[in-house]
Amino acid sequence: MKSVFSIPAAQLGHGAPRFDWQKKSSSFLAAVGTANVVHVYDRHGQSVDSFPLTGECTGLEWSPDGDVLAVIQTKSGIVVFWSAATRRVDEHLDSGMKHLHFLRWSPKGDFLAVGTSKGNLFLYDRKEAKKTPVLGKHSKAIVTGCWSWDNILACASDDKTFTLSTTTGDTIISMALSGEPSLMQWANMKNAHGVLDPVLSVILSGKSLFIYNINHPEAPVELAFQPKYGNVAAYQWFAEGYVLVGFSTGYMIVMSTNPNDLGHEIFSTKNHKGFLSNVAVSNVLNKAASCGDSTIKVHELSDLRDVYAVETIDDVSPVDRLQWSDDGQFLTVSTKDGSLYSYLARMPLLGSTYGSLVAYLSGLREITIQDQSADDVAHPALTRKALEFEPTLVALGETHIGVVVKNSASFHRFTLPSADGTSVATNDSAVTTKDYTDPIKSLCMNAYFAAAVLESGLLQIHAIGDAALNGGAPVTTSRSSLRDITNAARGAGGGGPTQAQAPRGKTDPHPSSTDALEKQFPEHGNEGRTKTNKVEITCAALSPECIIFGTARGAIQYYLLDGWTVVAELKHKHRIQSLFPQTRGGTKVVFIDAQNDGFLTDPSSDTVMAIPRWSANTHGVLWETDPALGRSIFSSYDDAFITTYVFQPFTVKGPVCMALGVTKLPFGQKPVLVINGVVTCQTLAGRLTTIRLVPYEAPLPDAFLKDKRDEQEQGKGLQLYYMLGMMTNIWALVGTVKSSKAWVMLAESALRMLDLPTAKRIYRQVLQDAGMVWSLDRLDTVEEKNLLAGHISALFGDVSVAQDYFLKSTYPKAALDLRRNLKHWEQALGLATTLAPELITLIAKEYAQQLEMNGQYAEALAMYEKALATCDEQPPNGVVELPPQARDDHRIVCSVGLARMTLRMGDVSRGMKMLAGTTDKLLLEECGAILEALRQYPESATCYERGGFWEKAADVWIKVKNWNKLSSILDRVTSPKLFIQYAKAREESADYTEAARAYEKAKDYDNVVRLFIDHLQNIEGAVAIVRKTRSRESAKLVAKVFQSMRDYRSVVEFYLMAGMREEAFELAQQRDVMEQFADLVKEDATPDELLNIAAYLENKSQHLLAGQYLLQAGEYPRALRMFLRSASEPGAIDNAIETVGIAKSDALTHQLIDFLMGETDGVPKDAKYIFKLYMSLGQYREAARTAIIIAREEQALGNYRAAHDLLLDNYKQLRATKNHVPAEIERMLMLLHSYMLVKALVRINEHERGARMLMRVANNISKFPSHIVPILTSTVIECYRAGFKRAAFEYGAMLMRPEHRNKIDAKYKSRIEKIVRRPETDEIEEPTSPCPFCGNLVANTTLDCIECKNHAPYCIATGQHMTLTDWSKCPSCSFPALYTPFCEFLTKQPSCPMCSAEIHASQLVLYKESEASAMLYHHSNKQQRESSDSKENVEKVSSSSAASPEQAAGGGASEDTDAGSGQLNKAKSRSFVRRSKESVRIVQGGSTGEVGPDTGGEVKGL
Repeated sequence: MKSVFSIPAAQLGHGAPRFDWQKKSSSFLAAVGTANVVHVYDRHGQSVDSFPLTGECTGLEWSPDGDVLAVIQTKSGIVVFWSAATRRVDEHLDSGMKHLHFLRWSPKGDFLAVGTSKGNLFLYDRKEAKKTPVLGKHSKAIVTGCWSWDNILACASDDKTFTLSTTTGDTIISMALSGEPSLMQWANMKNAHGVLDPVLSVILSGKSLFIYNINHPEAPVELAFQPKYGNVAAYQWFAEGYVLVGFSTGYMIVMSTNPNDLGHEIFSTKNHKGFLSNVAVSNVLNKAASCGDSTIKVHELSDLRDVYAVETIDDVSPVDRLQWSDDGQFLTVSTKDGSLYSYLARMPLLGSTYGSLVAYLSGLREITIQDQSADDVAHPALTRKALEFEPTLVALGETHIGVVVKNSASFHRFTLPSADGTSVATNDSAVTTKDYTDPIKSLCMNAYFAAAVLESGLLQIHAIGDAALNGGAPVTTSRSSLRDITNAARGAGGGGPTQAQAPRGKTDPHPSSTDALEKQFPEHGNEGRTKTNKVEITCAALSPECIIFGTARGAIQYYLLDGWTVVAELKHKHRIQSLFPQTRGGTKVVFIDAQNDGFLTDPSSDTVMAIPRWSANTHGVLWETDPALGRSIFSSYDDAFITTYVFQPFTVKGPVCMALGVTKLPFGQKPVLVINGVVTCQTLAGRLTTIRLVPYEAPLPDAFLKDKRDEQEQGKGLQLYYMLGMMTNIWALVGTVKSSKAWVMLAESALRMLDLPTAKRIYRQVLQDAGMVWSLDRLDTVEEKNLLAGHISALFGDVSVAQDYFLKSTYPKAALDLRRNLKHWEQALGLATTLAPELITLIAKEYAQQLEMNGQYAEALAMYEKALATCDEQPPNGVVELPPQARDDHRIVCSVGLARMTLRMGDVSRGMKMLAGTTDKLLLEECGAILEALRQYPESATCYERGGFWEKAADVWIKVKNWNKLSSILDRVTSPKLFIQYAKAREESADYTEAARAYEKAKDYDNVVRLFIDHLQNIEGAVAIVRKTRSRESAKLVAKVFQSMRDYRSVVEFYLMAGMREEAFELAQQRDVMEQFADLVKEDATPDELLNIAAYLENKSQHLLAGQYLLQAGEYPRALRMFLRSASEPGAIDNAIETVGIAKSDALTHQLIDFLMGETDGVPKDAKYIFKLYMSLGQYREAARTAIIIAREEQALGNYRAAHDLLLDNYKQLRATKNHVPAEIERMLMLLHSYMLVKALVRINEHERGARMLMRVANNISKFPSHIVPILTSTVIECYRAGFKRAAFEYGAMLMRPEHRNKIDAKYKSRIEKIVRRPETDEIEEPTSPCPFCGNLVANTTLDCIECKNHAPYCIATGQHMTLTDWSKCPSCSFPALYTPFCEFLTKQPSCPMCSAEIHASQLVLYKESEASAMLYHHSNKQQRESSDSKENVEKVSSSSAASPEQAAGGGASEDTDAGSGQLNKAKSRSFVRRSKESVRIVQGGSTGEVGPDTGGEVKGL
C-alpha cells in the first residue's frame, strides 16, 4: 500500500480521535480530536472545511448517501449537519435532549437515531424533517445500536438490555443480556434450510458473541471465546455467516455461524505481538485489515493466511482504530495520540489502450504509459505523466493522451523511450485543452482525433491540436479526403505543416478548418437535449477511418472521417450501452445493449449475431491485438472470468461465433489489453500484471497427452489450437498424438472453415487418407466460396445446406447433380424443371426405378409414363441432346418398366400384350414372378417357359395341378423340391409308382420306403434303400415289417439302424439272436452293452465269444477266464495272449503261463504260444530267442516254410519296434531263404543260381536233419546240370556214405553212383563282384569278405551278396535285392521270394550309390551292435534243459543218428515251457525298445 497523506496530532489534538470516510463516493474524510474541531479533508489530505464544537464529540457519521455529515457532542443537544454539496455546515438540529452519547444513520439515510447517556432516544425523519423524542427507552446510557435494512432500530444499554424499535420509537421487543453490551451489528445467517435469516449480534462483556435470530427469537445463541484470546476488540461479519473477530491480546480468528458448524473456528492466528485494537473488512477488495502495536496487516479474505500488506506506523503512539473507505481505495488508521494515517489500498481502475500501448493510473495524480509489445517484459518501455488533478476518465491515442476532469479534457503528447536509446521518454505539458458543454461520459481517441460522449447525449469529434481547437492557423481546405484531415490534425498537433495541398487544380485561399476538424452529432444537438424524440448518443468508438456510435434507440452508425458520410447503419431493438470495435482497422464491432446482452456485427458482410455463453455481468470486451491471419478473436470479462471467443465470418454453417474457453480473473484486476493470448490487467495497486488465457496455453507435446488422455479431449485441444491460429503448435504434435479420431476432428474443423490446405495436409501427412486427399484436390480449382461451401457441406452430409450454397453460386446445376447422386428424386425433379429440363426424362426414369424397388408401384408407373412422355421433347437451345443409341436404350428401359408396373397394378391383359414380342429372359422372369404373386398362374408359367425357367414354370403348374403341362417340361427339371411337390401330388392321386419314382429323384428315400412298404409291397427294395441310406425313420418302418414276418434277426438289424439299441438288445435276448446283435454293435458298443452281451453268451456257454466281448469292454480277468475255458476252440489261446498283452498284469500273465505249461489241465501247450506271449508283452529279446528255438524245431521237423515265416515275422517286428535283430535270426533266415529260393530259381530255369543256393544249404546240411538225403541228392543233380562237376562229385561221395546210401531214391541212385565212380574235375569258376564295403572282388554267393571281414547283405532274388551299383529293395518287406536280377525274377514270377507279396518290376527303385552306401552302413552298424556270439548264447540256453547241444538245437544229431531222432518230443517241450515261466517279465506300456546284452543264461523276471 502507498501512503497518501497523514494528519498530525497537533492539528486534531492529542488524544484518540474520531474519524469517518464519506459513504458511497469516498471523497471526504471527517475527523475530530480532543481539540473539539471537526475537520473535513479531501482524498489527498487537503483541508476542505472545519468547524468547532462546544464540547467533546461523542458521535460522528456520514449518511449512507454521503450527502450529510452528522456530529453530536456532550455539552449540547444540537446535532450538527455538514453538507458535502455546499462544503459547509448548513443545519443545526436541536434534539431537545442533553448528554448525547450515541449516533447512527439508517441504511437508506432516511432516519437518524441519537441516544443519550440517560437512556433516552431521539429519532429524526430526514425526509419529513420530523423529530420523535423517546424518553426512557433504557434506564442507563445507550452505548451501541444499529439499523436493519427494513428500518428496525436495535439499541443496547449499560442496563444490560437491548431493544428493537420502529421508526416511530415503538418498542418491538426488549430482552435482558448476560453482560455489558458493545459493538452491535445486523447481519444475515443461514438457517438449516439454507435460507438467510436476519440476525442481531452483540459482544457481551468483551468475552462472548450473542446472536439473536429475528425469525427464531425463542432460540438466541451465545458463543463464548477461549480465555487465552482476551477481550474482543472488534469484529466484522463477511460473506454468508462468517465472523472475523479481533482480540486485545493480538489474536484474530474467523468463526462460522452456519448450522452445521456453528461456532467452529476455521482460522486462528496471533496477528500482533502486543495487542490488537481494531479489525475492518472491505468487501469491495475482499480484504481484511487489523491494527495493533504500531503495525497494520492486510489479509486476503479468500485465504487469510495470505498477508497482502504490512505497514508500520512511524509514531510513538500505538494505533487505535482503522477504517476502509466504501470504494476500498483508502485505509485510514488513527493513533491514540491523535494522528491519522491514510493509505491508498486501491487505485481507481482508470486506463485506456491504443494498439499495444496501455495508459493507466499509477497514482491518484499520475498516469503511466507502457508498451506491452516489448520483448523485455521485465523492463518495458514506459513514461509517466504527473497531473494537477485527479482524473475521472483517460483516453489514449497514438502519440497523445487525453485526461478528463468533469467537462474538461486536456491532451498531452508523449514519446516512449526506444530500445536502442536513440530517443527518450518525453512528458510534455498539455498540447491543448478542450472544454465541453456538458460533463464527459466517455472519451476515445485514434491517431489524430478525439471523440467525447457527453452526459447530455451529444457526441463531439475534433482533431487533437491546439490550433484546430482554438481557431488558429488554417490547416486544410479539403473535406473529401481523410488524408487531408489527418494531415491537418498533424499540423494542429504541433510540428506538422500548417497547410496541406488542395486537390489538383483547386486551391482555397481562405479555407475554414473548423468544419473539417470538428463535428457534433446529432446535427442539431441543442434541440436533441430538450426534446425526447431526438437522438441520444450513448457510446462511441474511433477506428482509424470511422467514428462509430450507438444511440438510445438502438441504432449503430458508421461515419467516415473523410467527409463525415454514413457508410453503414444498424438497427437494434434495445438501447446500445457500449461499443468495442476491432483493432488495427478491422470492420467487426462487439456491442452491449441495455439488456446487457452481447452482439457481434460486421457491416462488410451485413452480419449481426448474438454472442453465445455471454455473461449478464459483462463489463467490457477486448479484441486480440495481434491475431493469427484470418482469425477474429476477442474476449469478454466480468468480475470473475474472462471468456475468449473466435468469430469466423464464412464457414459452411455461415458466420460463426464460438466460445473457446474461460479464464479465471484474479480478484480486483481489470483486463485492458490482449496480445497473443496474454491479458494485461490493471491491479488495485496501480500496477500492470499479465495472465495467459487458458485457450492459449500450449503445453509441450508430452504434457499435451497427459492433460488430454481421451481421444475426444485431444481432438478438442487440436481444434482449439486451430481456432486460435496456433498452427506451429499443431504441427509439433504430429507423431505425438496417435489418435486418428482427434486428427479427423481437426481436419473437419478446417474443412468447415473452408481451409482446404490445412485439411489436405492433415489427411495426407497424418491420416494418410488418400480418398479424402483426392476428393479435396478436386476442389482446388473451385474459387467461388459458395460453390466450395456447397461441396464441403455435401462431404459432411448437410445436403440442404449444400443445395442452398450451390443455388447461390454461379453453377446452380451442382445442386441438381447432388440430388441425383443422393437419389433425392423429388427434389431433383423440382430443380430440373428450372435448371435442366432436358434431364427430366432421365431423372423420371431413375426415380421410377427407385419407386419400383420400394414397392410404390402406382407412383413408379406414373414416373415411367412421364419418362416416356418427355423422352422425345426437344432440349433448350445450347443443350446437347442424348445420342440416338442412348435414347433408344433409355426408351427400352422405360417401356420394360412400364410393362412391369402395368402387371403389378393388375392390368394383366395389357401387360401380356406388351410382353407379346419380347425375348428378354430377365424381363420374362420378372414378369412371371409378378404374375405369380398376383395368382395369375397360367400367365406366370407361360412367361417362365418363354424365358427358359423350367423349374419355376413347373412349380407354377404344380400349384394349378396341370399335370399335362408339367409332364411336358418335367425332363428339364432338376430341383428336388419340385420333385417332392410332384410326388406328393401324384401320391394324392394314388399314382404310387410315379410318386415313388419322383421321391427317388428328389432323394427323399424315407418316402420311397414308405410307399414301397405301405402301397407297393416292395420289401426288398425298401430294405436295399435303408441299408444304403441308413435312415432311422425308414429303418423303423422296415423293422415293423420284419417283426410282423417274425424275422427277428432282421428286426435287430433295423432296430440298430433306427437307433433303438435297448429295444434291439431286449429282442435279441428274448428271441435268442444275441449273436446277430453282438456282430452288429461290436464296433461301437458301449462297455455296458458289451458286458450284457458277454453275460448272455456266457450263459449260453459260448465262452470264446463272451471272452472277446469282455476283452473289448476291458474286463481282462473275466476275458482271460473265458478264453482259457474255450482253449480247445481255434484262436482261444491267441485271444488269451492278446488279453494278457493288453492288460499288462503279472497275475494274469502267470495264470496264462500256468495254463501253457499244463499245470492247469496237465497238457503242455505248443511252444509257439510262449513266443506269442513274449511278443504281446513287448519282450522282444526273449521273443527272438524263443523264435530261434521254435524255428530250429520246425526246421528239424522239416517245416522249412513255417520256420522261414516265423523268423521273417520276428525280424520285421524287431525292426518295426526299432530293436536289433540277433545275428542268429539273420543267419537262420538267410539259410532257410536260400533253400526256399532254390525251387523258385529252378522254376524260372535259373539252374546255376539254384545250384549255388543248394551248395550253400548242403554246406550246412546238419541244420536240415529231416531231409539230408533229399537235399544232397538235389544238390548233386543240380550241380551236375549246371556244370559244377567237381562239386557234384564231392556231394555225391557224401551221399554214398553208408548212413545215407540206402535212403537214396532208386531212380537217382545209379546216376549218382556213376558220378562218384567216374569223377570229373572240371569246374566252372564262380563269377565275382566287388564287396559293397571295401570294393574287393568276392565270389557272388560269398557273403563274408576275406579282405575287410564284413558280412555283406544278400539279395533275396539270387542269394548273392549286394553291390552298390545295382542296389534295390522289396517295397513290401524292405529286404535288399539286386535291381537287375530282381526285375528279371519279377517278370517271370511277380511275387517277392522273401515275403511272398505281389510286386511288379515297375515298383522297384534303383538307388544311387550314395543312397545304397547309406543303407549299407546302416546295416553294418546294426551288425556291429549285435553280439558276435548270439548263436552260441541261444545254444547255451537250449542246452540247459537238453541232454546235448545238438539235441537242444533240434537238428544237431551226428551223421550216424537216425533222422527221426532230431524231432522234439513232448518231454522236451514241457521242459522248455517250464523253464520259460521263470524268464517271463512284464513290460508296462509295451517294449522299451532296448534289449540287454546276451549273457547266454536265463533272463530273470523283473
